[in-house]
Amino acid sequence: MNKKELGEIKKQLKFDNDKLLLKGIQEAYGKNRDGEASIQFTRLINPDTLEKEEGELYFDIFKKSLGGTPGKNLLEYGFDASDPQAKDLQKRFYDYKNGSLLKEDEFKALAVELLKKGDYRNNVYITAGIFEYAAPGLNANNEVLEENSIFRFMIVAITEARLTDIGLYYSTATNEVARKVNDEMQIIPAPLDAIFYPSFSSRASDVNHFLYHCKAAKSPNIELIEEFFHIPFVSSAPEQSEGFAKVIGEVFPQGMEASTAMKFHENISDYVSENSQEDSVVMLDKPRIKDLLLASGANSENMQHFDSAYSKILEDQEVAAVNLMEKGKISLKAPSISISVKDDALEQIRTETINGKRCLVIEMDEGLEISGLPSNLQSPKKSVNVIHAAPEQTASHVSSAPAAPADSGFATASSSFDSVSSQGANVSESWSDASPSPAETASMTDEENRPETESFSSPVQDSPQTDASDSMVDGDHFDDLDIIDFNRQPEL
Repeated sequence: MNKKELGEIKKQLKFDNDKLLLKGIQEAYGKNRDGEASIQFTRLINPDTLEKEEGELYFDIFKKSLGGTPGKNLLEYGFDASDPQAKDLQKRFYDYKNGSLLKEDEFKALAVELLKKGDYRNNVYITAGIFEYAAPGLNANNEVLEENSIFRFMIVAITEARLTDIGLYYSTATNEVARKVNDEMQIIPAPLDAIFYPSFSSRASDVNHFLYHCKAAKSPNIELIEEFFHIPFVSSAPEQSEGFAKVIGEVFPQGMEASTAMKFHENISDYVSENSQEDSVVMLDKPRIKDLLLASGANSENMQHFDSAYSKILEDQEVAAVNLMEKGKISLKAPSISISVKDDALEQIRTETINGKRCLVIEMDEGLEISGLPSNLQSPKKSVNVIHAAPEQTASHVSSAPAAPADSGFATASSSFDSVSSQGANVSESWSDASPSPAETASMTDEENRPETESFSSPVQDSPQTDASDSMVDGDHFDDLDIIDFNRQPEL
C-alpha cells in the first residue's frame, strides 16, 4: 500500500461522504487491573442515529488512525503463513471486516485480548468501525472510469482515556470563581495504536497485509506487535537511524568525509526514486547499503570493516531507506551550528581550507535572509559622509583640531571630533589649550549673542598641533564649510 493509496483512503474518512458507507461502530472502555483485563463498557452504534457533530468526533479518531509517515510510525505487516497463530489472526481479521466485528461477543473478546496483549497500563477507549468505499476504477493513464469496486475495510483504534483537571472556572449562576474538580475521563483522539485491514493495493483488497499505526515512531507497542500480531519485532525507525549512525562511527572512527556523506544522501535519494512505487517504503539490505557507500566515495580501506560492524549492530536486518535519509533535504550539524540544505542546492556546498582550517563553504548568490531579515554577504566599506554647508552659512565658533597625519585618512580624522551640531552649520570644539581663537574674539564681543555651545576636551595624543590661523579662511570665517558626519552609519 503506497502513499498515494493511503492518501486516497484518508481523504474518504469524513462523515458526509457519498462514496463511503459506515456499516457500524463498536466502542469499549476498560483497563488492566492487577494483570487482569477489565471491560467496563461496550456499545454498538448505529450510524443512522449519529448526529453530525458526534459522528465527526468518531471520524476524527479513524482518520488519525492512518496518520504518520510510512516506514516510521505507520508500518505495513504481512501475515506469516508458516505460523498457525498468524494464520488464525488473518482469518479472524477477514471475518471482522466482513461484519463479525459488529457482534457484541466478538468485539468484546477482541477488546479483552487487545488490553492483555497490548500491555496497556492506563484506562483505554477502543473504537472499531467497518466501512465500504466505492473505489473508482482507473485505466492505464490513471483516468477515472465510471465503474466502481467496493473496498470493505475495518479500523480498530486504541486511544488513551485521561482524567483531566478543569481548574478554575467562573459561574454565571453564583457570580463567583471556584475550582472545578473533574471526575470524568477524557478520550484523547490521537490513537496510541491502530489497525487498518486489509491493505488497499492496486485498487483492490490485499488480505495478506495490514497497516499498524503507533502514536510515536520511537516507541511502538512491542508487546502488541509480538504477542497479538505474532510478528518478531526488529527495530523502530529511530533505532534504525541510530544503529546505522553507530555503524558509520565504527567504520569511520574520524568520521566520514563531508563530500562522501553528501554524495551518499544523494545516491540513496536517487535509488528510492528509481525503485519506489508511488512513494512506497523502499527497504535496503546490507549489500545494497555497502554498494551505495562505495559508489559515494567511501574509503575502501575503512569499508573492509563494514560487514562485521553492520552484523554486530544491526544484526543484518533490512532497514527502510526513509530512516537513513531526510527526504528532500540534508542537515549539517556541529556544536552550536545547524544548517538545512535542500537537495537541489547540494552543489553549492564544498569543503575548503582557509587560513589553515578546514571550512564548510556555502556558495550564496542572492536572496539571503538572516533571521527573516534581507541580507547580503558584501564586505562593509569604511566611509565617511561629508555634508556640504550652504555658502551663506558661516562658522562663528570654530576650534582648531589637531592635524592628522597625511596618510591616516578619515579614520584618524574621526578621532579628532566629538560633536557635530544637528543642523550641520556650526561646529563646536574646545581648544586643546582652552584659549579662544582670534575669530572667536572678533565674533563674540557681545555676550548675549554668543551661541550656546558645549565644550568637549578630546585631545588626540601624539598628534602634531597646528596654529589657529591654519584653520581660517579669509581672515575670520569659512566661505564654504565642509562638515564631516561621523554619526551616520557607513553605507554597505
